[in-house]
This record gives sequence, structure tokens and C-alpha cells, in this order.
Amino acid sequence: MKPPICFRAAAWLMASAVALPVAALPVATRDAAPVMHGKANPGAVVERGDVRFTVLTPRMIRMEWSPDKHFVDAPSQVFIDRDQPVPKFTTATRNGEIHIDTASLSLTYTLGSGRFSEKNLTIHSKDLKTAFNWHPGQIESGNLKGTARTLDRYRGDVQLGSGKHLDLGQGLLSQQGWHLVDDSKSFLFDDSAWRWVEKRRCADCQDLYFLGYGHQYEKILGDYANVAGREPMPPRFAFGYWWSRYWNYSDSEIRDLVENFERYGIPLDVLVIDMDWHRTDGLSEDSRYAKEDTFGQPVGWTGYTWNRSLFPAPSQFLAWLHGQKLKVTLNLHPASGVTPSEAQYPAFAKAMDVHDGKAIGIETADKRFMGSLFDTVLDPLRAEGINFWWLDWQQWPDSKTLPGLSNTWWLNYVFYTHMQRADKERALIYHRWGGLGNHRYQVGFSGDSVISWQSLAYQPYFTATASNVLYGYWSHDIGGHMFADDTPENERHIDPELYVRWMQFGAFSPILRTHSSKEAALRKEPWGFPPEVFAALRQIIDLRYAMAPYIYTASREAYDSGISLMRPLYYAWPDEAKAYDADNEYMFGDDLLVAPVAQPMKDGAATVATWLPPGRWYDRNRGDVLDGGQTVTRDYTLDEVPVFVRAGAVVPMNPFSVKKLQDMDNSAVVLRQFPGGNAHTRLYTDAGNSEGYRRGEYAFTAIDGQRDAHAATLTVGPRQGRYPGMPQGTQFTVELPDATLPQSVVVNGKRYARSDDARTGYWQYDGDTLTARISVPALSAGQPLKVVVRFADDAVDIAGLRYRMKRVGAAVEWLKYHWDSQSPLPDDVSLAAQLGRLIDYQPEQLPVLVKAFNTRLAKLSAEVDRSHADTQVKAHFAGMIKAIDKG
Repeated sequence: MKPPICFRAAAWLMASAVALPVAALPVATRDAAPVMHGKANPGAVVERGDVRFTVLTPRMIRMEWSPDKHFVDAPSQVFIDRDQPVPKFTTATRNGEIHIDTASLSLTYTLGSGRFSEKNLTIHSKDLKTAFNWHPGQIESGNLKGTARTLDRYRGDVQLGSGKHLDLGQGLLSQQGWHLVDDSKSFLFDDSAWRWVEKRRCADCQDLYFLGYGHQYEKILGDYANVAGREPMPPRFAFGYWWSRYWNYSDSEIRDLVENFERYGIPLDVLVIDMDWHRTDGLSEDSRYAKEDTFGQPVGWTGYTWNRSLFPAPSQFLAWLHGQKLKVTLNLHPASGVTPSEAQYPAFAKAMDVHDGKAIGIETADKRFMGSLFDTVLDPLRAEGINFWWLDWQQWPDSKTLPGLSNTWWLNYVFYTHMQRADKERALIYHRWGGLGNHRYQVGFSGDSVISWQSLAYQPYFTATASNVLYGYWSHDIGGHMFADDTPENERHIDPELYVRWMQFGAFSPILRTHSSKEAALRKEPWGFPPEVFAALRQIIDLRYAMAPYIYTASREAYDSGISLMRPLYYAWPDEAKAYDADNEYMFGDDLLVAPVAQPMKDGAATVATWLPPGRWYDRNRGDVLDGGQTVTRDYTLDEVPVFVRAGAVVPMNPFSVKKLQDMDNSAVVLRQFPGGNAHTRLYTDAGNSEGYRRGEYAFTAIDGQRDAHAATLTVGPRQGRYPGMPQGTQFTVELPDATLPQSVVVNGKRYARSDDARTGYWQYDGDTLTARISVPALSAGQPLKVVVRFADDAVDIAGLRYRMKRVGAAVEWLKYHWDSQSPLPDDVSLAAQLGRLIDYQPEQLPVLVKAFNTRLAKLSAEVDRSHADTQVKAHFAGMIKAIDKG
């Protein structure tokens, strides 16, 4: 008996686990909790009169100049943990100059010469690729960019109206091998229990951080993460599917929506409710009806009181959603503070000691205001069942009381750390990028991008490049938010092909969230599309859920190392010129190279050219292994995504029974092992939604593998570590995609027999996906696993066979719809489209069946050409078969 169809439908998944070093588990350290250590270890500090140098790492030196010799030990917005292990370095004074040497850098400064300038300060590299000799004021022309606050009203990287290209600012990485962060003007944190912002005392002082790394990009990102704070893990549910639409949904409509997700078998973890959850009276896009409030904002934009005509009983509504195992977030536009029309106004006014009955304007840097806002307005809503906030701030950029303090930056800090202080659950917000240091407060909301192929084509580059400032969790409006103003009325509808391709990118991006503007034509419910589109959408969402263990492990790697889940190719291949030019490609975790389709299909497929870095790569769609160091051009049908996997990699996956990531407990794990090489990796697990992951509450499982044409060996070590709710054991299913029929399967010394049933203690062979699947009974946490599979020495070569099977099936299906329905197809044509089924019926005949298929494929065009079919039908069919041969 075959596995369930949902399991088989996404068996084309070709992903792999993050290749983290399998060493001793990291121990809980003093920085595991979200605390700040502004003062550096004295052993790292060199102070001489009006200058102070702090050697933070071999590649990072802090340089301070203060005319009154008072230096800053308080944590800043960007750098919060200067108390790092002291690296080896030497200090010497010669001829009035101080010399500081680390393993990577050599600094020279002329003592008593005042402010740092090109005349008195130099740093040159030591034994680094891309050597440099730096001085203040030097232009950094090779910067690899960072990220931007928003994609609001951008078509690709071009803003509507102005025509300006998006400025991604400076990132931490440069092809010149160095970068300078000028922290002189950033604000500081005080030492109160809930640390708050304060100004620097000295406006003219210099506080510079020099990062010198050559091509050691990954090392400097790790250095920065240690000093500027780690990239926190979102809760596990955040990696599921988020449904969002700007629409005035009612309680009943949302219940119908959620029930449809269940009815159609589509996973869902997060429900986003846009601003119509509260009263929006007076809000209108028509200037004749729009009103402004006391603060110059549109009336109805800010609100905290439930719209009872849409949600008559909010607490009961939220309880029902939680009963469906959904997390809920509400949209906030807090620009207008709290007005007398809000239900919470009396309590808030009392807390603020306001008695005149007037609206109380927001001041983000006012601790009393923000604390009272949480105490009297937001926390009671959280208590009703709101899990986290979508903070949609897009008003004035800076604080009114602290000019220069970004409201976006500060609100990220305030909302995130308040949740950390108030909740047992893992902190999560959903807001815009505010600048360096904001990587500590995920998740990003990129804003209202324009629906277009250009926008889709730009977002992979935009998202991957953000990792250069550790902002690794962008959430986009998948499918685009709005039409451009110049879009003709008859074109203001969703292009199903564009939407599928955008969803495919979303599945291979940090956060998968669909959203759209309040326009009736923008309906993105999967069940509203034609069958082939619905199938592609459901398949890609299923794929996302199956990849969750791989993604979650990569998220832990980002926390530990500073290397984001999604990043550019030049991290791993800094010496390859093409790695810097591959804007449409990125690494998704350590083992997946993704190049999303971002142009329409022609004749049923889109052609994509992908540069493969050095090494060997497995094509998830074709099933063959390719040598890297070349560009390959291949075609992709609507349900295919250009993804290449490191040859030999092992991927941890969910079984397809997991439809809620809240339910994912890693008690059942699928390990897919790919052909062509070795793997050394590990699987990360924790409780999923607590801050305990910062304190050592987690586990790793080491995985090693090797697979070639003759054998596959997979070893899973005992689980190391503990966390609350950890399952006592794990049931592993080992899958070998694009494998010939095994000759023998041995699990922990026991020989397994083949069975057509998907049951533990046996192995089976799936003809449609050419996958050998071994189901192992549950093992205790401390019990290792070793699986050894051997193939016949003369086994049939099936590289690329799955691609040919699928394309032949599609060609024959097309032919049937253009054939004389009263006449049967030639026998060999019908049989050529059913190789997978024939293998399922007689797997032991695999070599004979493959040989017969290849023979039939070679003569398919001739078979049809001899028929009575229309000349144009013959020609089109022949073209489809010829394309398979070229592939």
C-alpha cells in the first residue's frame, strides 16, 4: 500500500540539514539571558590620555577619543556586550606612537594628536585575503549593502512616483575587507531594570568600531553578533504559514476562512488581523470623506477598542481561534496616542495623571507613557488572547523629545523587551527595520510592495542582503500588496502564475506570510484558484511545513553564529567573482541553493540560469548530481522551484501529518539522504516557544551520512541535551530519493525486509518518486541509529529519470486532450506515461522497466507521427519530447 497522497505529493522535497559542527553542546553562558554588559574586560582595554582602544576580537577594535578623558562604558543602541573573552594582542609605544597588534590587524596611532584622522591613525591587515591599509575618511567603495526600512510603494527597487532606487545603506561586509561603524551619535542605555534610552554626554567625542576581516565574512558576522547581540530565534510557529489580508473581516467570516483551511487540508499557524479589528470611523481613501485627528493623522488609523459590530465578543472569538491552534496578531498604528474615544482612555489618563479629557499624544521615549500604554491598553488585550503585535509604524521618523532617536528603532526595542519581561513565551514582534542593532528584535515587515514580476525578482536579493546586518527575518507581503496606480482597471486582478512563483519564494524565505491591500480583486485563498494552481500552492505550503526541522535548526545556527537562515553566496565562496553577481540566488541554510523563478513561463515552463558554486550539487527537480563551478540553464514548470542541494546532504523533515508547527515535537522525523557525497550535520530541537533556548534548554542530535551509487550509510547519534516537554524517543524514517532498488537494508544490525505497506521495521520503494523509504521503530533518546543500504553493483542508472517520467506524463496528458477521443493512444505511448505505477506493481523488475521506458521514449514521436493525429498536434508533441531529450 502506498503512503498517503499528501506524503507522496511532496516527496519531491529536496532539502537538507544545516551543517553545523557536531561538537560538545554550547553551555549556558552569562550572556544567555537577554542582558547587557557594556563594560569591556579590563584586559582588553588600552587607555592613553584622551584615547582608549578596546580589542574586542582579533578582527574588531573599538577606538574612542574624548577630550575630557571620560569614556563610555554604557551599552549603546548597537553594541550591548563588550565584555568579550580577551583575544591575544600586543601593545608597544615607539617614537610617540602606540602600536596594537592582533592576529589579523595592526593599529598605529600618534599619541597626543587629538581626534582620529587620516594623519594620526592607520590600521593595516595581517595575513588576510584582500589586504588593506585603512585610515579615517577612506571611502568604502566595495560595501555589499545592508537593508532598508520598507518596500512601501516599490516596484522592484524603484519607488512609484519619485522613480528613486531603494537605498540599502551600508552593511557590515565589504569586498575591500573592512568596515567602520561610527557609533558616536547613537544613544545609550541606562542601568534601570528595564533599560531605557539616554543621550551621550559628549557630542564631539568619537566612538568608532573598526571591523577588519578580509574575506572572513562569516567570522566577522559572528564577532559582530557577540558584541552587538545575537539574532534571536522566533518561536517555532512563526516558521509556519501566516494568513493576512487587509479586509474588514467579521468574526463569522474569519471562522469560515479558518474552517476552509481545515477543509482543504492547508496548514496554517498564524492569523493576522489588520486594522479593522478596531473602530476605523473617519478613515477613507477619498479625500472628501477622510478626516484628520488632533495629531494630524487620519482618523481611524490609530485604535485600541474592538469594533463590536464585527467582533461582538472578542474574548470568545479569540478563545475559538486558540482552540483551532492558531496564534493571533493585531495591527497597531500608535501614532495618535490614546484618544478619549477609546474604551481604555480613563485608565490610561489616570495612569498619566491627565485630567483635561483631551487626547494624549504618543512619545515613544517617555517611559511613563509606554509603560502605561502596556499596563492599561495593550496588556489587557494580550490577556484576552493576542499573542504578539504587528507594529505598523510609518509616521514621523524621530522622537520629539530625543531628536535623532528613530521611533522605528526604539519601538522595536520597547515592544520586544516588554514581551520578554512580561511573558514566559518567546518574544516576537512584527515591525520595520530601524537601523543597526535592530536585528535583536525580529520579525521585519517590509511593507506595501507593488504587485509585479519586478518586485518578486528583487525580493530574494533584498532579503539575502539584509543578513549583512544580521536582519535575518524579513516578512514580505507574499504575492505583493497593491497594484501600481497606473495599472489599467482590466489588469487589476491576481496573476495566478505570479502568485505561485511568489509563494515558492515565500516557502524558501524566512517568513511565509501572504497579504494584500483592501481591494476586492485581491483574493489569495488557495481554494479560489484553478485546480493546477491550487495544487501548486498546496504543494509549496506542504513543503514549507515539511522543511520546518531544517529551517528551525538553521535558525538556531543564526543565533549561535550570526549567519542568517537566508544569505548571499559570497559568504561561503568569497573568492568566487560570480558569487557577488548572483543576485537572484541565495543559500537557504547551509545546504540549499535557491534561485526562485521570477519571470513568466513560455510554452509551459520558465527557463532559469543558475550558477553552481564549486562542489557537487543535486538538482531537486531532475534527480541528477552536477559538478559546480558552472552555470546551468534548466526549465521549470509551475510546480517546480530551482533548488540545488549539496550532494550527499541529509535533511531533517517533518512527516506530512504535521499541519501545525505548535504540534511539532520531533517525536517523528524524516531524514532525507541525497546522493553524491558525505554529510556531517545535526538536528536542533527545543520547546518551541520559550526563552529557555538562551539558557541551555535545548538538544542536538548528530547525523552523519555517506551515499554513492553502491551504498548509503546513515548514522544518528544519541540526543544530547534536555528541555521541558522533550519526547522520550524519536521515530525516524530514512528516505533515499532517486535511488535504485536496494539489494539489502540493515538497521542497527538487523536486516529489514521489503513491504508494500508504510510500516515500521520494513522498507518500501516508491516508484513515482524513485525513493527507498526505511521506517524505523521509535528509539529512545540515548539510543543510536545506523542504517546501511547496499545497491547492486550493476544497478540501473536512474539519474534524471524522475524528470523524464514527469515530462513524458505531461506530454501524454496534453496529447490526450488533443487526440481523437474515439481512438485509443498507441500502447507504448500510454505505457510510457505510467513508469512509476509499473515500478510500484513490480519493483523487483526496476531495471527491465527502466530499459523499456527508455526504449519507448526514443520512439514516442515516431509512434504519434504514424497516427492519424492532426499535423499540428504531431509537431507540438514532437517538440515536447525533443525538449525532454535536451533536458
